[in-house]
This record gives sequence, structure tokens and C-alpha cells, in this order.
Amino acid sequence: MEALPSAMRAIVCAAPGPISVLKMQEIPVPVPQPGQILLKILSFGINRAEMYTRQGHSPITFPRIIGIECVGTIAAYPPSASASPPLPVGTRVATCMGGLGRQIPGSYAEYVCVAQENVRALPPTQNLTAAQLGALPEMLQTTWGGLTAGLGVRYGDSVLVRGATSSIGLCALQLLRRLGASRIAGTTRKVERAEVLRAAGADEVFLDDGGTIAAQVAGSGGGRFDRVLELVGTTTLRDSMRCLRTGGICCMVGIQGGQWAMDGFEPMADLPDRTKLCAYGGGPDDFRAMPWEELVREADEGTIQIPVSVFKFEEAEVQKIHELMESGGGGAKMVVSVAEE
Repeated sequence: MEALPSAMRAIVCAAPGPISVLKMQEIPVPVPQPGQILLKILSFGINRAEMYTRQGHSPITFPRIIGIECVGTIAAYPPSASASPPLPVGTRVATCMGGLGRQIPGSYAEYVCVAQENVRALPPTQNLTAAQLGALPEMLQTTWGGLTAGLGVRYGDSVLVRGATSSIGLCALQLLRRLGASRIAGTTRKVERAEVLRAAGADEVFLDDGGTIAAQVAGSGGGRFDRVLELVGTTTLRDSMRCLRTGGICCMVGIQGGQWAMDGFEPMADLPDRTKLCAYGGGPDDFRAMPWEELVREADEGTIQIPVSVFKFEEAEVQKIHELMESGGGGAKMVVSVAEE
């Protein structure tokens, strides 16, 4: 077994603020407590949720190591752990959420302690690198949960993905075919991105010009939708609700638009008659319940394809990713490579 170092590098968010508050520091390697395991991090995906946390929108205390997902290898169990744990030291695993980066130190680090119940073993892969695997935990969990637990997509449903050029949006377009959706549509603000959505599985693409597409949808050959996966958030939510058929469901999963609340929200006026609105955030139970190994294998085989941009584990690189998120750039799931296998 590899000897553990006494210190590690971590990106610490000193206080809420601009990207400059993200600083590389050397700190002690954490010690797993009962019920936890220590992971040596191979890579971690970066999410808009962490940008919002860094900006001060999450109820956490600072300084804090942020980051809500990673893949790595099991480095150690607490001394009180069983001599024969279900997953031995060295096993490749993934984790996401479960308080990471909020209630407990997060994944912007070389090592992290997580709840034993909040890890999933990674199946053997032939094509995806450790860095590419880092793109999967949060993306797959949120997409699968939003479509199944949130929207309850059924065989034959028509589904619109609002904000489909994001990594979760592209993943949703591909998983919807797996779930049996009969009509799949996505939105984009840029006409040049339409082919990207069609390649991911969209039968139709709506150009989201100024946040209103309801008239386009109503006038399309297929009409309104049974389900809408809302990834843009409150800035387009009213319009997304108007894209629903009677009895339809809209599930808000993302806040790409950057606005947390709806100004002047009037439920009786803003929610079309006999439609339903819900939100999905997910959690450890959802991560444990999803078909993780199947979806990872599909990603490894290329059935699920998401563009990934890999960055180095350096202060300037992590700051650059946050800058790209703030400007709406990136164009891919952004992942930080921490260590080689």
C-alpha cells in the first residue's frame, strides 16, 4: 500500500468573492473518521454550483475547500474500520454531493474524506482516461435524476430540454432516447450550435431568441411537450411552462441564467392550467440508486458522448475555469486532472 503524505495541495476559497479568492495552499492530509474513507483524487469536474458557492450564494462557512464531485482511488479507511471492507484500498471510485464542498471539505484537492456510503466503484474502462471520468459523477447523477425522479419520463413522451448545449443538456438528449422518448427537442441561443444538438439526439432545435420560444413550439408540427427539462432557470421558466401540454410537467434542474428568483411570480397567471412545476437537486440516495455502472460503460463505449476540456491542477487554471463559467464560455464539461493512475 502506498504510504500517505502528511501534506497535500488544495484550492481553498478564502472568502466569498471574485476568482482571486481561490488560492492554492498546502494543508494536512485529512484523516478519515468513522463512516468515512480517504480518497486520493485523480480528477474532479467543476460545476456552476461551485461558482455560486464562491460568489457567496451557498450557506457555508469560509475558508472552505469547494468542489462537489471527483473520481479517485481509496487511499485509507479509519483505524476502526473492518479488516475486510467491501471496497479495498486502491479501488477506483466516484463520489458527488453528500455535503462535499459545503458541509465538509470538497474536491479541489489531492485528497478528500467522504462518507463510505457515498461512493460508487468505477467499472473497468477501455477508452476514457482518468481525467475524462472526472466529468461523469455529477453530470450523470443530475441528468438521470432530473429525467426520472424529477420529470418521470415515460415511453413515448415528448420532451424539451431548455438550455441543451450544456453538458447536462447534451447528456439529457442522449439519455432520453434510452428512456424511450418519442420526440426530443433542445434549445440554443446560437444557430451554429444546432447541429451539435442534432448530433446528440435532438429531433428538433428551437432558437432561443431572447428567452421566448413558446410561440415557436405551439406552431411547430408536434406542438407542445409532455415534459420540459429546465436548465436555464428562472429567466426562461415562465416561457418553458407555456411549452407544456395540459397535464405536462416542467422540472427545473439548473440556473444557467444566473437569476435565483422570479420577479413578480404569480402562480395562477404564470402556471398554465393543469400543468405541474417541480425542482430537482438530487443527493446521495439518488447517486446510489442510479444505474451508475451501465451509464459509465455507455460513456466508455461512446454511446454517451460529452465534450470535455481538461485543465491542470494549478491555481491559475482553476481560476481560469471560474472565469470561463462567469462569462458563459467553456463549451464543454471542464475537468481538472490531479494525478495519474
